[in-house]
Amino acid sequence: MMFRVLPRTTDDRRLVVGWVPDADALYLFTGPRLHWPLTESQLAEMEGRNGFTAWMLVDDETNTPVGHFDFSLQSGTARIGRIILAPQMRGRGLAHVLVDNAIQQARRLGASELTLNVIVGNEPAIRTYERAGFVTIAESARPGVRGMSRLLEESAP
Repeated sequence: MMFRVLPRTTDDRRLVVGWVPDADALYLFTGPRLHWPLTESQLAEMEGRNGFTAWMLVDDETNTPVGHFDFSLQSGTARIGRIILAPQMRGRGLAHVLVDNAIQQARRLGASELTLNVIVGNEPAIRTYERAGFVTIAESARPGVRGMSRLLEESAP
């Protein structure tokens, strides 16, 4: 399978909302920032923030969106957030593909460092980020959250 990264559209927001089935999944997707039930307008409101961009990972063959992530870019550091795969794509090893594409997109945007927060206990996500070269940084002020970082000049492990 080949993939490309495209800017998130209004239709994509509707799709992403449908990928989040309940409040627990929403918390893993975005922490406490957004509230259940997730709505398109909550995602749209984030688009007005300075340095914010949202992206979809799209299957080249079928032109089908298979994943989502967004960035807040400031002073060469991109904070990645709201990383999710379409439910029908989970369990296929595509989380690594999604994160690798996010890393490449951050480079294209001019970032030299990529940071993220992950919910403590979300071991599949933590393993994916570690495999992509992220390391734990100073603990977050928010309980239950692990901060991670990756310098983009480095090659992937």
